[in-house]
Amino acid sequence: MIRIVIALICSVVWVSVPVNAQLLPNNTNLNAQSVQRWMQTNRDIAPIVQVVDSVNTTEEEIKAFEALPALAQDQKITAILKANNLEDAANKVIHKHGWKSVGEYMRLSSKLGNAIAAYFLFGDLGKLTEEQAKQLKEKADPAILAVPRSDIEFIKRNEKSLQQYIKAYGAGR
Repeated sequence: MIRIVIALICSVVWVSVPVNAQLLPNNTNLNAQSVQRWMQTNRDIAPIVQVVDSVNTTEEEIKAFEALPALAQDQKITAILKANNLEDAANKVIHKHGWKSVGEYMRLSSKLGNAIAAYFLFGDLGKLTEEQAKQLKEKADPAILAVPRSDIEFIKRNEKSLQQYIKAYGAGR
């Protein structure tokens, strides 16, 4: 009887790890769960992200950081957090909201921001002449032009729930 109970406990523990991992949203793509998690995290993580963002001040530094693979970004972010005694606070926030790292949150933020910008850009293009549209595309950030159509459609489908973030972006334009 004891062997059966131990076997059951072991099988539940062993099976529960992959099941729990599957319940977490995919935080690399825009989907309802990841964006909801992103919105819930904003207030808690804002001071931490401000410190991380303050390190890369020039356009070149920002682009160089964004060009790094995710692991290298996370290592740099961890070093910044350690240097500013924010590692424990950051870990509490990311674990509370189910992120793997501050970098993962920031990458989804960038993806969402680019998708909102592309939503506006491509919406504006439909209202312009062909020449105006061409000029606008030439001036646009390549990251925004590279946003997948599926991300733009996600913003369109979820415009109501993202309204305050879309308004904030629109006000900054």
